[in-house]
Amino acid sequence: MSDNILLNKSVLVAEDNAINQMVVKHTLLKLGATADIAGDGAEAIEKFKKNKYDLILMDIQMPLMDGYDATMYIRNQLQSSVPIIAMTAFGLNGEDEKCYECGMNNFVAKPFTIENLSNVIQKVLSVPSEISSNPHILVSENISVDLTMLYDISGEDEAYITIMVQTFLENMPVTLKKIEQCLADENWEGLYQAAHYAKSTLSVIKVSEMFDAVLAIETSAKNKINLDSLPALVQKITSSFLIAEAVLAKKFVLTCS
Repeated sequence: MSDNILLNKSVLVAEDNAINQMVVKHTLLKLGATADIAGDGAEAIEKFKKNKYDLILMDIQMPLMDGYDATMYIRNQLQSSVPIIAMTAFGLNGEDEKCYECGMNNFVAKPFTIENLSNVIQKVLSVPSEISSNPHILVSENISVDLTMLYDISGEDEAYITIMVQTFLENMPVTLKKIEQCLADENWEGLYQAAHYAKSTLSVIKVSEMFDAVLAIETSAKNKINLDSLPALVQKITSSFLIAEAVLAKKFVLTCS
């Protein structure tokens, strides 16, 4: 564990319990961050609108606006992909899946140790030094393509990885066209299914900018909420894919579709 994984990072903490606020803030300070506290989801949104944060720690149960609604607002209305980690006292009774569905990147169960929190942060936060030192993370034009899982599951079999990347580049445009068509037809069930399919693919070949937008599309289509945000989200995944496509084609000497 790095003691300074959040050095010079600004973290917004949405937590209504005063003792928990103190514990989380102290933990973040030990990790090198500065922390700003919001007592509920609505206050967190107002602070987020006025300030720039590198990470949000979001409690689930809060007055006025809970963590789920606050996260969906940040994703859909504010169009932000800022990493959000849920802080939950729940076990694994479906709450972890609900966290992901509303747009959170990961979760940590309370009470947590500094090691627990640090491990989760390292999973979701792209620290520049880690990216530059990881040969399996490709970066271009603010787009990062993380192939770490692909290398892990393949045992670093370059031939297999090349086939997987080629399949990704061939199939994703088809999925994107389906997403665009379902949006044009206002086919919300079809849009949900297409976004869910894309999300599964992006869990293996991780283009974070696409994943966050696809997750927001999936949530909006499933619940038929924030539908006016969908055109911008679809445009975002399309433009992000074009950059990722060029990065992967160059890395693996492939021909773009």
